[in-house]
Amino acid sequence: MFRFDRDLHIPEIDLWLDSTHVKPFGFVSHGHTDHMARHKKILCSPATAEFVRLRMKNPHEIFALPFGETWTINEHQISLHPAGHILGSAQILIRHNGQRLLYTGDFRLGPSRTVETFEWQNADILIMETTFGKTHYRMPERSEAEDELVETCRTLLKQNRVPIVFAYALGKGQEALKILTDAGLPVAVDQAIARFVPVYEQNNIAFNPYELFDRNKTVSGRILLLPANFRYQRFFKNLSGGYSIYLSGWGMDGNARQRFGVDRVIPLSDHADYRQLWEVVEKVRPQVVYCTHGFPEFVADLRASGYRANVLSETTE
Repeated sequence: MFRFDRDLHIPEIDLWLDSTHVKPFGFVSHGHTDHMARHKKILCSPATAEFVRLRMKNPHEIFALPFGETWTINEHQISLHPAGHILGSAQILIRHNGQRLLYTGDFRLGPSRTVETFEWQNADILIMETTFGKTHYRMPERSEAEDELVETCRTLLKQNRVPIVFAYALGKGQEALKILTDAGLPVAVDQAIARFVPVYEQNNIAFNPYELFDRNKTVSGRILLLPANFRYQRFFKNLSGGYSIYLSGWGMDGNARQRFGVDRVIPLSDHADYRQLWEVVEKVRPQVVYCTHGFPEFVADLRASGYRANVLSETTE
């Protein structure tokens, strides 16, 4: 049903999955720029369509397919299902001649304040993202990571320090904003994160009051919520009383603080951890698994348990 030539391709309908190269017809699983390109025609969920329009000036044709609806192309039935990664993130299920192919894109199981819950599907062929496919990537419960973020920031504010929270501009940034404002904490958020908030609000996700960050105004008495790449800027490195926090699943690594150049890394992740990767394989019940964006060790673990598993680059069809 598919070929792999630098990118995933469904040749009978000429559909490319998460290609970063411009194609005539491309599925964009979610709104992160490393999963999209200026395709002539884009297939995605409605929320992702809004993010594409915000991130891509004058995109070509966009076909927004609501979750659970079926679109038939050349006898291939296509449907999108929530992936749990960021708002609008979608798995794509393709059915043809009695076979079911499921491509997860980036995904995560479990609760979130700003993301649709992962929806289960069965498939014969499973192509899955395995970013955290090593045994030590077993994340704490989401409530524990949220509590650590809230209590750390609350303690710092009581000490008259400035919590500086770094998160991806789309997805984790809005999740952090929701967590912190739900706790009643004062937040100044950068425009790079705030500009996506209206899409969340259009999808019935409400945020408590916050303000926009302005480095020309006083920063004391509030949490600064900023894009992840801002942590390299001198302004924040030299901020008096500043305490930097980075939100990432890579916080499970012992060298995470040094790697990201911050005071603390909290493992609040928008990707599935090792246990969740296994849960997906066991519940989807595929005949064959292809793994992408991860470690070869996970493929080896699957094979050791009797699964037909491959790193995606090992095969072309």
